[in-house]
Amino acid sequence: MRQPVREGRSETGVLPVLAAAAAIAFVVLAWIGYEALAREFEAELVEDGTRSLDRTADMARVWFERYSALAPIYARDPRVTAALEAPGDAALARTLNRELEAWNGLAGTTDTYVMNRDGTTIAASNWEEAHSFVGRNFAFRPYFRDALEGRLGRFFGLGTTSGLRGYYFGAPVRDARGIIGVVVVKIAITPLEEDLRLGPHQAFFTDEAGIIVVAGTPALRLKRLGEIAEAERARIVETRQFDGATLGPAPVAAAGSWLDGTQQLVRAPDDSGSGTAHRYVDLSRRIETLDWTLHVLADTAVVNRRMTSALLTGGAGALALLTLASLLWQRRQRLVERLRHRERDRLALERRVAQRTAELTAANARLEAEVAERRNAEESLRRTQSELVQAGKLAALGQMSAALSHEFNQPLTAIRTYSENAIAFYEAGAGQKAAENLARVLRLTERMAQLSKHLTRFARRSQDDVTPVDLDAVLSDALGLLKGRIERAEAEVRREGDAGLAVLGGAVRLQHVVMNLVGNALDAVPADRTPQIRIALRRDGGEIEIAVEDNGTGIAPEALPRIFDPFFTTKEVGKGLGLGLSISFNIVKDFGGTMRAENGADGGARFVIRLPAAGTGTREAAE
Repeated sequence: MRQPVREGRSETGVLPVLAAAAAIAFVVLAWIGYEALAREFEAELVEDGTRSLDRTADMARVWFERYSALAPIYARDPRVTAALEAPGDAALARTLNRELEAWNGLAGTTDTYVMNRDGTTIAASNWEEAHSFVGRNFAFRPYFRDALEGRLGRFFGLGTTSGLRGYYFGAPVRDARGIIGVVVVKIAITPLEEDLRLGPHQAFFTDEAGIIVVAGTPALRLKRLGEIAEAERARIVETRQFDGATLGPAPVAAAGSWLDGTQQLVRAPDDSGSGTAHRYVDLSRRIETLDWTLHVLADTAVVNRRMTSALLTGGAGALALLTLASLLWQRRQRLVERLRHRERDRLALERRVAQRTAELTAANARLEAEVAERRNAEESLRRTQSELVQAGKLAALGQMSAALSHEFNQPLTAIRTYSENAIAFYEAGAGQKAAENLARVLRLTERMAQLSKHLTRFARRSQDDVTPVDLDAVLSDALGLLKGRIERAEAEVRREGDAGLAVLGGAVRLQHVVMNLVGNALDAVPADRTPQIRIALRRDGGEIEIAVEDNGTGIAPEALPRIFDPFFTTKEVGKGLGLGLSISFNIVKDFGGTMRAENGADGGARFVIRLPAAGTGTREAAE
């Protein structure tokens, strides 16, 4: 007993030492990996900012190119040429003013105007406004001089009339003599700045003088990043590019570097408008078509947050390891005791399993016997049902015997008469009339053969396959077999609804069901009425509905729940066994369908059969 106690104390003393060593090793590894992790996070932020720089540059190029084609297109319009060639024609000027106003509205630009070679505006989209450009001279603008030299002029600046920032495109207007004027389109910068604010990082553009001309952050707009060179200052004054603007220093200051000095850090206000300064990685790219430089500021706070999260995760991991080590030791002590209890439980469980296995084996044997007995019973039921169907068909044939005798005797009598007449006509030399009588004999024999075929199909035993069945053929055969009975009852049978329908079933058994329902309908009509039977067919999704209605007295409410029970009948004694509807119900059920009985709206009985439409699948059932 002493030895296990000494082992427990020894292991208990070793555990804190191991836990402390693991914690120290974790701290050392975390410290070594801190710098590498920081560099990785910094590189990822630079990579993300570079992707944003690419997307922003592409977006800006597309945004400006969308408007760059407007001025050259307007310059080719004959109305612009005509107004420049006839400067004194007031009517042409008024027409051009209206056209420029319409073009400006459709294109969504700020201003559109036309200048002659002297730089004087002869027509403008704002011709009716108080600060109209008409009559004003803008020859000092670079876009005008570039256009006179045959190039597409580009220029950013403040409007000398409106004082609003905008970007100008100037295109030369030519006629046979050469360049006769310039068309200018001014676009607002505000929509581009709104797009810049939607980006994940701050972005702004600087011109060649270092002035921030476009920025998503309002605090940076029209501010300079450094001192403006004298040559640039003179150009700004000459072109009146920022007429009246202060152009103070931008709140952007250098703040060190990253990644071995390859990336410049700056401190700048965030874009929330609160004035709070953050440290950013300044990523820039030259946009040649604009002569601007694009700057994207990626906030380094992302790296700080990720590093803080990594440190917290590492600390939580170390604490979790220490806690886990302590729990494992305690669990080991409990595990030894639980193993002893588990061994005892295992032996007891094996005894219970052996006992339960014996019980299950006996139960399984009993179940197999019951299953075999059930299968035999089902097979016997299936044979009995088939024999009942056959007996029902033979009984129906017996009921139709009188009608069949009439159906055969009448054609036989007519055949004899027509044959005697044919002999007489032949002997008298009237061959044509003899041929007519023989043709009548042929038609009568065909009628008898067709009736015989119906009887043969109806009386024979059916197969077990469930196949597509043509409902029109089934109804025609069934009504053909009942024709004599229908005529004796002077009944009216109407077929309504869709034609050409097919269901899954057996033709002979389905014919038996129809004959049973129509025969019951004839029996249900009182003697003082003319039987009227309606057979309606319709498709309802993947099923076909067959409804048989009569104008009899209907079904008593107390009889409806038992109408399909075997040997239940409402007919007089000796006129039915009560098996017809029960057999029909089970036939329809075997086909995967349903059958219900109800009273119609006019008081008669109504039987509704629903069967799967052909094409919805096949299966096996007792035909």
